[in-house]
This record gives sequence, structure tokens and C-alpha cells, in this order.
Amino acid sequence: MSSPYLSDDCIYYILKYLQDDRSTLFNCLLVNRLWCRETVTLLYKNPFNQLSYEYNKKSKIIFTFILCFDKAEILRFKNQLNQYNININDVNINDIINEPLFEYSKYIEYYDYLVINRIIFFWFWEYLNIKEDHGIVREFILTFHQSNLHYNIKSIPQNFSSLKSLSLCDINLKPNKGEVLLKSIANNCLNLRKLEFSKGSQIPIRIKKIISTIIQKQNKLEAFKIFVRYSLLSYIFSSLEFQKHSLVYIEFVTISFRDISFENLITLYNLKYLNFYNCDGLSIDQCKILNFASFKLKELTIKINIWNDKVTSSIIKYLGESLQKLYFHGDLTILIIEYLSLYCLNLNNLKITIDPEIVFSLIPYFKNLRISNLLLYIIRNFTSDEMMGNFAKNLKFFDVKEISIQFLSDFQYTIFGFKHTILL
Repeated sequence: MSSPYLSDDCIYYILKYLQDDRSTLFNCLLVNRLWCRETVTLLYKNPFNQLSYEYNKKSKIIFTFILCFDKAEILRFKNQLNQYNININDVNINDIINEPLFEYSKYIEYYDYLVINRIIFFWFWEYLNIKEDHGIVREFILTFHQSNLHYNIKSIPQNFSSLKSLSLCDINLKPNKGEVLLKSIANNCLNLRKLEFSKGSQIPIRIKKIISTIIQKQNKLEAFKIFVRYSLLSYIFSSLEFQKHSLVYIEFVTISFRDISFENLITLYNLKYLNFYNCDGLSIDQCKILNFASFKLKELTIKINIWNDKVTSSIIKYLGESLQKLYFHGDLTILIIEYLSLYCLNLNNLKITIDPEIVFSLIPYFKNLRISNLLLYIIRNFTSDEMMGNFAKNLKFFDVKEISIQFLSDFQYTIFGFKHTILL
């Protein structure tokens, strides 16, 4: 009895239903050519997923993508091995003669270079006993990424039109390299909901203009995060005004606000979440214009910034009326607590990271805070019985429904202090 005929569309939907069941998909490769072809596109959509834990499969995936190297890339890898006096027979590089059945790289849709780097590190250590800081590892990683992103870079115009989230992290901004990529993004990537940009070095004016164009051309940008050690805000702020109808989240990381006006920022009338992390250069005079902000914040985060308590208090004064959640990490003072009591009358949740000696001395001043939940992250693990006793006695000052305390060791504090997440 012959098996029933299945249309191509039916086969496709069957395979798509199985796309998260990789072991079953591998079996589907053996059915026939059609099943094999359609299955490969699903298997290699996210080929590195979970491989950071499946050590026995790491070598296979690296070998598979080496097969996809073109002749120039194969020759380059051979020369690198010879340059470092590494026996090429150990990795069977000489056996790469025939082209692979499929161009696997062009099916990739998810590409996390950090995960892939870890897999490559393991591969070199497992097969060549070479550590990750060896020169050939760094050179191979560049070749590997360039080879596998080749198809994606070529297809940027059609792929970027549906992209919703984009992180540009320390991108190579040399002419004809990263600049070309940024221009392609500016022309074709118009539907982002989240955009993140970070750069550790000076940014040329021409690049600032391209970044501004990317922001301006989005149809409905909702979240924006910028991490730049050098000034970029004069360009960014003027561009963000183009997104005032949709932007709800902004995070500033390691930004200098020196000589920067909030004139454009206050026009973002839908803004609900605002974060300042490790920033500096902000003055009281610059904060005054926040009194005319068109937005009503729900959440405000002020973490490890390099300015005095008067600046922090000014931000709280002008933006505190609508606040429901506040996270503060820095030098807590009586002035800041008083401003929280005066200007944050709708505050429900207050989260503070603080030194134990400071928090226990300031507890009496918390009595006027109108909050439901207080979460204290107390730095350092050592607190005396006397401190805890005084804290318990002063609980009567708190008109709070719930108090949570977490003590952070020095290691936990380091990790905690540098972790930041965008949540909409």
C-alpha cells in the first residue's frame, strides 16, 4: 500500500511544527530530498542554540561551517595553522575538498557572537589544546564570523525591513566597513521597537549623523538605550524628538551631560521609564527645565552617577509627582529622602542599594515616605548585632506594607552593580 501524497505546503507545516524538536528534525533529513531541503532551513535557523552546554556537538557544528568557507577562507585558515606551526592534520583541514550539500550560513536567523565565540574556544581547546588567548583563535574567529554573516550582510535590505530590535555594540566605524552597514540600516531598517547603541571611542561627526538618521526614520520606536563614553547627546536628543509619539523607555549609560540641554527630552510626552546609570556632568540648572516635562514617568532609575545629592534631588522634585517605582543606587542623604517624601506622593515601590552604616543612620527619616514596598540592597556582608537591633527598633517609623532586605557580598555587589536590563 502506497503512502498518502502530501503537498509541499503540508510538509512544510509539519516540519515547522517540529522545529523545536531537533532530534526529530534530524530524522526528517533522511526521508527524501524535499524533506531534507526543508528541514535544513529549520535546523540552521538557530544552529548554535544550546550548544554551549552540549559539548559533544560543538566540534561538529564548527566543522560544518568550515566546510562552508570559500577557497580564500580555507587557504587563510591553512596559512594561519602553518604560521603557528600547528599540525593541520589534527583538524582534517586537508580533507575539505568538496563543497557542502547546502550553503548553511544563508539560513541563519539568530546569531549570538558571544555564544559562538565560546563554542570556538572549546573547539580549539578540545582538538588542538590551544587556549582562547592564542593568536590563531582570534584570527579564526574573525574569519568565521565574516564567512557566516556574508549572506546576512548581503540581504540586509530585505531582512532589516521587519527587524524589531537592534543592538549596535561597539561596531567597527571605519569608512567603508561599519559605516556602510549603518547606512544600510538607516535606509532599510524602519520598524524598530528597541534600539541600543554603545561605543567606547570617539565617534566621527558623519557617524553621529547616520545614527541620528536611524532614530529619526523609525516608524514607532519605543525603547532606546545609549552607552557612549563621549558626547553624542546633542545629535541624539534632537533626533529623539521625532519619536515623541511612541518612545516610552530611555536608558543613559556612562553619558556625560555637560553642556547638554533637556529641551528636546521634555517633549517626549509618552515617556514612562527613564534610567541614568554611571553618568556625569549634570547640574542643577540643567535639571530646572524638567519642571516643564510633557511626560509622566512611572519608573525612574538613578544608579552610581557622578553628581551631588542636589542634582538627584532636583530630578526627583521635577519628575517625582507621577512616579510609581524608583530605584536609587548612590550616596543616599537626608535631602534625597526629604524630597522623596515631598514630591513622590504616588510612589509605591522604592528600591535602594546602600552601605549598611548609612542606611541604619537614615532610617528615622524614612517615616514620612508614603510607599507600599521597600527593598533594601545592603552592600557588604558584615553587619553587627547592634546595627540589626537598631534597625528592628526603628521599624516603627515605617508606614510600609512590605520590607525586603538583601545583603550583598563584595562579589555580588560587583555583579549587581553592572547588570542592567531593559524591560518594557
